[in-house]
Amino acid sequence: MKYGKVEISPKSWEIIVKNIIEDTLGGNMDNNVKIDLENLSKIEEVGKFASEKAMKFISDMTGYKASLKVFNIRLITPQEIMEEYGDEKRIFTKIDFNGEIKGSGILIFSEDNAVKLAKAMLLGMGMESDTDDMDEMKISAINEICNILISAYVDSFANFMDTSLTMTPPEFISGSGKEILKNIFEKYGIGNEIILAFRSTLHVEEVGSQFDVLIVLPQDSITMIFEAIRKGKIKDKLSVKYDN
Repeated sequence: MKYGKVEISPKSWEIIVKNIIEDTLGGNMDNNVKIDLENLSKIEEVGKFASEKAMKFISDMTGYKASLKVFNIRLITPQEIMEEYGDEKRIFTKIDFNGEIKGSGILIFSEDNAVKLAKAMLLGMGMESDTDDMDEMKISAINEICNILISAYVDSFANFMDTSLTMTPPEFISGSGKEILKNIFEKYGIGNEIILAFRSTLHVEEVGSQFDVLIVLPQDSITMIFEAIRKGKIKDKLSVKYDN
């Protein structure tokens, strides 16, 4: 279901309702859920701003037009998101960010789409690649795309919250979508709880390539973002358009 413009998965809604009931009755809340339903839809503005910034970056890098094919923000459990990506082999490149909030920014491709986009980027840099293998040059290109795109999201979060965040170098991973996401969740100690996931599907039109940008934030970072919204930090920053 949706609350405002933010999608709440069935399992997440079940956890939220259970905790509201227990809190009302004076019971012990599970999973440390601290979801501010009144301000939930405002988070969309942050993600949309960052996604539009990422689209401009991808167009500048490749010379091709990029469009935002899908954009949503969801409260979802790790198990539900792992099941969405399943056991199919995929190409991942991942950056972790830390500071006042923490999380992971992940680009998720099919192998074919990763190769197409990497070749387009290399061509834009004057380097042709005749093979369809995911060689070192293409891996470097995909990692660079990850570095620039995820920085769009991380910089937006940092600016809106008046803080600074650090990023790790991109990490290229190939394998089962479910297993790779499981490892990411385990790193943050995320179990059967609610996470905040920004998911965008960017389509590079002339190349015929598309991929998901997935931003995953654990619960303590969700709480920090809600606090920033309540203090008016995010609302004040949204009038500043990205025009560089």
